[in-house]
Amino acid sequence: MHNDLLININGYVLSLLEKILDANIEVKGIENIPFSNPKMFVANHFTRTEAMLVPYSLYNITNKKVGVIADDSLFKSFLGTFLTNLGAMKRSESNRNEHIIGDLMTSCKDWMIFPEGIMVKEKDISKMEKNFCVKIDGSCQRVHTGAAVFALTSQLFRQKYFDKKLENYEEFNKKYFIDDCENINQNETMIVPINVSYTRLRNGENILLDMAKKLIDEIGDNFKEELEIESNIVLNSKITIRILEPISTKEILKYLYKQELPTEKIINQLRYEITHQFMNKIYESITVNFDHIFILILFLYPKKSIDSNYFKQLIYLSIQEIKKENLFFDEDMLKNLIQLVSYEKFELFTDVLKVAMKDNIISVDENSYKIDKENLLNTYTHHTIRINNILKVILNEILVQEKVVSIVKKLVSSDENSNIKTLISILEKDELDEFEEAFKKHETNSNIKPKDIGSPKYFQADSNICVIAIHGFSSAPKEMEKLALFLNSKNLNVYIPRLDGHGITPENLKTKTWQDWYNSISRAITLASLKHEKVFIVGFSTGGLLGLLSTKKHYKEFCGLICINAALNLNDIRIKTLLPALSLWNDLVKAFNEGKYQKEYVDNYPQNPDINYDKYYIDSIAQLNLLMKKTKKNLQKIQKPLLIIQAKDDPVVNPISAYEIFNEVKSTNKTIKMIDSSSHVIVTLEDTQELFDLIYGFIIK
Repeated sequence: MHNDLLININGYVLSLLEKILDANIEVKGIENIPFSNPKMFVANHFTRTEAMLVPYSLYNITNKKVGVIADDSLFKSFLGTFLTNLGAMKRSESNRNEHIIGDLMTSCKDWMIFPEGIMVKEKDISKMEKNFCVKIDGSCQRVHTGAAVFALTSQLFRQKYFDKKLENYEEFNKKYFIDDCENINQNETMIVPINVSYTRLRNGENILLDMAKKLIDEIGDNFKEELEIESNIVLNSKITIRILEPISTKEILKYLYKQELPTEKIINQLRYEITHQFMNKIYESITVNFDHIFILILFLYPKKSIDSNYFKQLIYLSIQEIKKENLFFDEDMLKNLIQLVSYEKFELFTDVLKVAMKDNIISVDENSYKIDKENLLNTYTHHTIRINNILKVILNEILVQEKVVSIVKKLVSSDENSNIKTLISILEKDELDEFEEAFKKHETNSNIKPKDIGSPKYFQADSNICVIAIHGFSSAPKEMEKLALFLNSKNLNVYIPRLDGHGITPENLKTKTWQDWYNSISRAITLASLKHEKVFIVGFSTGGLLGLLSTKKHYKEFCGLICINAALNLNDIRIKTLLPALSLWNDLVKAFNEGKYQKEYVDNYPQNPDINYDKYYIDSIAQLNLLMKKTKKNLQKIQKPLLIIQAKDDPVVNPISAYEIFNEVKSTNKTIKMIDSSSHVIVTLEDTQELFDLIYGFIIK
């Protein structure tokens, strides 16, 4: 966003500042800002750029400048002009304190102070009796109380001003620069705590650091360290500025003000207590992210090594507990979270694992990780820890959040079998809740399917084998019930998950992506593998695509896959030609703001209208096309035992699909079987003996 804060800065500096100010910033808690009050913002301090990013972000919300006290050296650099325009003041500025108090009284501008008084690079904080201690290279520095003094003094003077208790108003106005702005604002000064958190805090070379090395002949070690960390934050991190509930200075002063004590005595009685109050709010309001949980588990885990899958399960359980406790957390870590525990790469885990391995905190030993706590706890020095041991910094930060520490400590000290049972219960509940919530949301729709059609189904048997049966596109678990009952009669456990968006109303499917369907299968696979020794997957039509794609999961329980009329290439002319044309049409009418002419769906005339939806939404078909492309790309990676079944005259899926799958996969154990049928949904036909016998024979051989 461009505004007057960027005036009078040369082009090169402006472009660099815009890069910094374009960082991935999210501001939470805007509703907590008392817009009509003078405000003293107080925040934790980790980087130099916070002196720009936070006031700049607040300015864009309140349209009022936010002053900061900055080191004199910054005003000699190219940032000086920007900081001055922003409202910053040199640390050495004469009458600095009087300017701040005057601004807070008049509300001429707001102020922000970092009470820690220094960049806390180690994030090593501990509580003292009436204050917090910042640890710098082993020494303890108490958090400064200046912010509390300024806020309380401005409010005390305000009350005295309007109560006619000041001795010389002309001298007072001059001392605090009242005449330079407007009259004194009658609204009280509010202290507004802010927590600044970073998601994906990393070090390492990057384009901005490389550019600085080329532009500056000699870079000191400390400056290089700061530049490396802060440029990585600007380029790679998400910065969360969380605005917390404001603190009333009028309420704090209420009792002592009535006693008419000297100003200095009142302030000294309150400054430590108030500082402790808002710093407690700041530190406890950290935005918990994936890295925090990852490193906290390693730190608290009582053994020297941890099974790789169990490690991921502990992370998953911790996240679920944190979510339940309504703590502040990074919601991005919930996206596709089921993949963390469903035996494939999960980006957030892989990313932080690389850091842990690079810093020799973790080493891989077959299916487990060895934990080197000595390396983890190496503190280095104030100016080197962020370069040499960034995960220790992240650990220090989360250790202050007592609730999160308590959650993780309880999990790592619990019996592994007990935690696995808890995980199973959570996943089973999630599946049922997902269905019930979707059903309730659409229950007034006249076309809603009966619950028995769409609900996930599980048929138990006295066996160590579980078959996951996956239904097709725009269908429901009921579609696979006949096959499930047959296999269950053969003493096999059969689990029919519901693909997200299916089995309720077409409108429920309209908003879902292929990734949502895949996540439904991921959850089913996790559940089946935790409860049974052997897992087979039977996928019909689109379910076959999802089954093929799921073979990238690496879990010892998986024994084989059966694809039935896998929808790799379709015969349906509507999907191949009409729907792309409709998508183009919809894009055109949107461009002309004529949304009323959009065509959202085409009618469907299914083989089983009691089970399948009667319309295809354009958006849903687009997701099906993406899934088809994704599956085709994955075929050559498949090496698992595979049975491919295809109806010879399938009116929906082109039989060439079966041959393409057979030819592309790398499985040494693969079979293709053609069924003499002109139906697509062959799993629900009256005569299914040949089909079901083929499936059962593949499973038990």
